Amino acid sequence: MLIQVNTAASSSVNAAGRNAVVMSLMICCGFVICWTPSGIHDLLMIVIANHEVDASGWLYHFVIVMMLVSSCVNPFIYAAKYREFQAGVRRLLRHQVEPSVQQVVGGVT
Repeated sequence: MLIQVNTAASSSVNAAGRNAVVMSLMICCGFVICWTPSGIHDLLMIVIANHEVDASGWLYHFVIVMMLVSSCVNPFIYAAKYREFQAGVRRLLRHQVEPSVQQVVGGVT
């Protein structure tokens, strides 16, 4: 008995699976990039027993900034990857901007 598979549907499922894998890898890479400096900084604090690593120096501030960036990097990844997300953000921004533009234009005329 032969089972016929709809090639269009199966290729669509394969493409969706690939997109999910790529998106997951992008998110994991973003996480690793943002949190690796923190691990390196903590390792330096542990290894250097006399604490020569300055907690108020540029490395510490860089680590804090990278940890903060980690919390907001996902929307940028989605925006780079998905056209639907980009369109939704444009609609949201357009909706937020249009009333204020109409008020200014209405007040000028």
